Amino acid sequence: MDEQRAVTGILLGRASAPEQAAAIAQTYRACPYCASYASSGDTVFGLFSLPSDHRWWLEWVEEHPAETLGLRQAEVFFARQVRVASPWSRGEVEPLLERAPCGAECAGCPRYRHGCEGCPATSGWRGDGAAGG
Repeated sequence: MDEQRAVTGILLGRASAPEQAAAIAQTYRACPYCASYASSGDTVFGLFSLPSDHRWWLEWVEEHPAETLGLRQAEVFFARQVRVASPWSRGEVEPLLERAPCGAECAGCPRYRHGCEGCPATSGWRGDGAAGG
């Protein structure tokens, strides 16, 4: 990933219960854009490294926390000078999965093909000449 195109996003969210927060954190740790994901009580903390044209992905979580991640509420911040690494940014993810590690079905998402190339961990990813596109 080109360091100039990377965006660091920080997600703080509230789940309905500590068990739900832990389950969400466990699920999204596998996201290729995720550098770190943890929970404490009913709060989740996510640190993401995204392509600059994917800011909308975290902004969408803030606007629709229940529909996107299953949270009661979410707040997103973008760091201007801090950079983090994720498997995606190191190029370790191969587009082999049929479904995104988080469980999302990209092909059924309204943003797929219209503003999103899908998840780079899946065979349906359409970015950078990857398979499935």
